[in-house]
Amino acid sequence: MSTSRLFVAASCAALLCLALAPVAWSDGETATEEKPKVEKPKAVELDAKLPAVTMKDTDGKALDLHDCGITQKDAEGVVMAAAKKFGAPDGAKAETNIADLSGVKDEDGALDADKVKDLACAAGSYFGLTATEDTVERFKTLGDLTKWIAKANDAPILLVTWSPNCPSVKRANDRIVEVASKIDVRIFAIASNTRDTDEHYAKYKDAFEFNVRVFPDREQKVTDILGGKTTPHFFLLDKDAVLRYRGAMDNDPMGYMDDEEREDYIVAAVAAIRAGKDVETKDTKPSG
Repeated sequence: MSTSRLFVAASCAALLCLALAPVAWSDGETATEEKPKVEKPKAVELDAKLPAVTMKDTDGKALDLHDCGITQKDAEGVVMAAAKKFGAPDGAKAETNIADLSGVKDEDGALDADKVKDLACAAGSYFGLTATEDTVERFKTLGDLTKWIAKANDAPILLVTWSPNCPSVKRANDRIVEVASKIDVRIFAIASNTRDTDEHYAKYKDAFEFNVRVFPDREQKVTDILGGKTTPHFFLLDKDAVLRYRGAMDNDPMGYMDDEEREDYIVAAVAAIRAGKDVETKDTKPSG
């Protein structure tokens, strides 16, 4: 690997380490602040259930990983709320055609696939669902969106340690969204770098169209429980909050491989979980 690639690969791992050096500057001198040592929680083992974990996203809304099911009423509620923002007519129902919403059309009145994607993401993101222009082709009515969300009640949950300033995260952004959308996993970002701010998160989500709920973890409490080492680092949970996979998204950290060369670790793990089988590859080295 070239020197430049080694630098990029190391930079994300360094993000988690930089904030751990408590250095202050005073009158041109460097001083180390004495802080009481806090013992890190032991990382959960593979095929073990996570301890009780509740996180709050950038809007202050909580997520309990032991109790994050989706009811039909929940799904209907988020779909209708999103549809209203996209110009749904009064009295919209499950059978209302998405094409009838004024907010999903372009200037010529034709259906805009990108705006339909935005509608789907607005409805699904609270529950960890994201979409691309390709995957929303199956959505014709508001009822289709509701079924998509309600069906995810038992879907595996993918957690990713994340930083808006990490080169590896930026490089993998489109692939992360594509994979999560394609296999209908529920994905949430754990913002584990202590130096990142809410403003950083917002700018990144706008620039990269990252339609994923972000949960600040600047003290790295959740990151330590998961065993996070770098950004990005992926953790796949089944519906019972059992950790079934930990590691990289695939074997292609630089994004150079053709589809037939790439080993999609997360895709394979999700397929095994859905089939009621053991995950064959449970642990890989994160690529951040």
